[in-house]
Amino acid sequence: MVESNQWLQEEYTIDTPENVSFGFDVAGIGSRFIGALVDTVILGLALLLLNAILGFVLELAGAETFADPFLENEQDPSWIVGLVIALYVLLNFVLLTGYYILFELIWNGQTVGKRVAHIRVVRVNGNPAGFLEIVVRNLIRMVDFLPMAYGVGLITMFFNRHARRLGDFAAGTIVIKEQTTLSLDTLGQASPSVDRRQPSDGEIAAWREQYPLLRQLTAGDYELIRETLRRHDQGQVDPYMLNRLAKGIARKCGATEPPTDWQSSRRFLYNAAEAYRHLAE
Repeated sequence: MVESNQWLQEEYTIDTPENVSFGFDVAGIGSRFIGALVDTVILGLALLLLNAILGFVLELAGAETFADPFLENEQDPSWIVGLVIALYVLLNFVLLTGYYILFELIWNGQTVGKRVAHIRVVRVNGNPAGFLEIVVRNLIRMVDFLPMAYGVGLITMFFNRHARRLGDFAAGTIVIKEQTTLSLDTLGQASPSVDRRQPSDGEIAAWREQYPLLRQLTAGDYELIRETLRRHDQGQVDPYMLNRLAKGIARKCGATEPPTDWQSSRRFLYNAAEAYRHLAE
């Protein structure tokens, strides 16, 4: 991993075994605050609704006010009221943790707030965050919140270059800015080691040797590669699917060195598209 020399520099770079660097813009404290604010408002409204429902149920159960079950008086709360209170505490926990877990799972590392702020949770190696990472980082959120208002989390974020809270360290995750404009044509701008100049005669010869059946690729294949790379860098394509597409393209163009993992798949797809753009169009 390559880190910036500047404190809290919003850049995170991954060096792959193929000597290709993939750059990500790290979500700073400001953009994460916006996302957290939106999520907090949503959770606050949900808790208000939950309190309203609880008050109605308690009234049906015989408690005159919400506070009655908690006060010492001559009339002990019924077992029904006690059950409702226990369910309320459980629902609070499920709501406060389940909200983040659910949305980050179904939206590939985003909650409503993160989507508004255009940020996303990924693993430190650039892969989409999985079930275990999302669960761990959100369970540790309770520690980050101490003593109040994300006190521990903010201190931790201030004193590390990539604004990671304790939950991120425990889960091996990082929050990045969503690369909404990244495509094959701009991939080189996010990858310093990718050369965007016109290919030399030697490179063209190497492409012809590596992709002997390149002309079997179609314009549709080329656009599919572009879209897949773009969506992968937004965290919307699983690395398994990236590798699966790369192997399919490799078979179709008769590649002599098919990819083996997600990093080599990404590099392969980029090179295959570049070769198609220069040789087949």
